[in-house]
Amino acid sequence: MSLSDTKLRSIHGKPYSGPTELTDGDALSVRITPMGTITFQYRYRWNGKPVRLTVGRYPSTTLKDARVIVGSMRELYMKGVNPKNYFARNDGELTLKECLDHWWDKYVKGLKPNTQTLYKSVVYNTMYTEFKDMPVASVPISQWVKFFDKHEKKNSKKARVLLLQLRSVINWCISRQLIPSCELTKLSVKAVGKKPDVGNRVLTYNELAKIWIALENSKITSSNKVLHQLLLLWGARLSELRLSTAEEFNMEDLIWTTPVAHSKMGNVIRRPIFKHVKPYVERLLNAGNTVLFPGQEIDKPIDLSSANLYMRKLRRGIDIPEWRTHDFRRSLVTNLSSEGIMPHVTEKMLGHELGGVMAVYNKHDWLNDQKVAYELYADKIFWHVKQLG
Repeated sequence: MSLSDTKLRSIHGKPYSGPTELTDGDALSVRITPMGTITFQYRYRWNGKPVRLTVGRYPSTTLKDARVIVGSMRELYMKGVNPKNYFARNDGELTLKECLDHWWDKYVKGLKPNTQTLYKSVVYNTMYTEFKDMPVASVPISQWVKFFDKHEKKNSKKARVLLLQLRSVINWCISRQLIPSCELTKLSVKAVGKKPDVGNRVLTYNELAKIWIALENSKITSSNKVLHQLLLLWGARLSELRLSTAEEFNMEDLIWTTPVAHSKMGNVIRRPIFKHVKPYVERLLNAGNTVLFPGQEIDKPIDLSSANLYMRKLRRGIDIPEWRTHDFRRSLVTNLSSEGIMPHVTEKMLGHELGGVMAVYNKHDWLNDQKVAYELYADKIFWHVKQLG
């Protein structure tokens, strides 16, 4: 009698006292333990001796998968090739787990800690246990499609990001001759999930004023409050300010210098400490802490989840359309561009490197121009704060 997925689901992970082996067809069977562990096996004879070859364990290997694998093993058998060779690796072929290990040790470990964390959460943890014992070059396109279909159902945007980053891993391995090829490269990015939304929210001066008032009225006394007030005025990335230390702030020359270690783009960023932010920075420095925005521990910065949680709670009490902290950056540039501030100045305010020839020869930061622009922007916001008050 053929097996069915319904039958296997009713057995899996539950106390079992029935037959230890159930057969399907084409020499496929399952072995079942008293604890309900189900293992697919392919039975055949080789050199006159009976062989039981493990195909996979249910449910990570489905009944349909097992039938496909056994079909391929039977083809090998009919050609006079031992079905064990289905799982055999040729020189230069690695499993996906081994590919990830090589990529991590030789490439990712040389990247910034934040990038390492991103890769680990998106690719490494998700893929590390997939397609075990199978050379990655032998994984058929149908299995990749099935894997990404599963992730699309959970989150279509993350599924596409996962595919993009996994393709980077595979291409890295191919370029270094670790694997000869991989069917994954045939899977079009457009065929999986949805493209992540590109932010387009620009906050008006009036909306920025409402957010400022909500921050001022916040009863939470942690450094989260000042952190987000300065983010609103400076338009810096959250990580640049959240991880900042006292030594980055030169109060004699009134310059905040973000080091390479805290810069997403790996560049040094210099911004002016203008009159609207100066009192806040002075209070932070007078606290005497090396870390300017400490979290639970005085010597460690606020963690990202705490910063995001703080703003989620704050958003609930502000009557404006959906927005997020990163929109402060787009709002600063867009609003200042309408005031006539030149692009090379706003690019420096965002911490971007200039393109083309300017990137090579022009190392000027336009600090005075930045200062004028920042003060114009803050004056506009605080004028609206007064009107709302």
